[in-house]
Amino acid sequence: MDQASQRKKSFSRRTFLKGLPIGIIGAAAISIVGSRMIASALNRRPPLSKKGSIFSPKDV
Repeated sequence: MDQASQRKKSFSRRTFLKGLPIGIIGAAAISIVGSRMIASALNRRPPLSKKGSIFSPKDV
């Protein structure tokens, strides 16, 4: 290969393989954090308060 085609490549196979584990770990971390956020949003319940409390929702 000549030098002109070498300059066009933005990264080599070696740099790609070095960055692959970091990308996999990052994707796994994002999926774990995202699944926990979705699970916590689905399990959220409204607070329980006694009837007539100032914190209970107003009946319309």
